[in-house]
Amino acid sequence: YMNAILNNQEIPLEIMDTPQSQTVGMMGRDSLDGGMLFPFDSVGERSFWMKDCNIPLDILFIVGDKVNNVSRDCQPCTTDECEHHTGIADSVLELPGGYCDDNGVGVGDVLSFQ
Repeated sequence: YMNAILNNQEIPLEIMDTPQSQTVGMMGRDSLDGGMLFPFDSVGERSFWMKDCNIPLDILFIVGDKVNNVSRDCQPCTTDECEHHTGIADSVLELPGGYCDDNGVGVGDVLSFQ
C-alpha cells in the first residue's frame, strides 16, 4: 500500500503488481476504498474491461506521472461482450465511478506518490 496525490487529494492505493492481481483487479468486489494502481514495465496500449466488476469505476491511463486518458464511470458488465477501455499508459489507476467528476480530475493532471 502507498498513497498518491492527485489534484491535491490524497488517495490510498492498492498496488496490483503481479500478473494474477492484475487479472483479478476489481472482479467480485463491492467497494474500493481509494484507488487500485496497475504498474507496467513500459509504456504501451493498455486495455481494461469491467467483466465481473460489481461497481462503476473511473479508469485513468497514466504515462510517467501525467494522466493522458480517462474513461469515466465505466459500468459493470457480466458478459464476455464487455466494452474495452483503452489508452496509452505505463500505469493505470482505477477509482470509484464518479471520482474524477467529483474531484475535477482530468487529462494533464499529475499523479505523485508519497
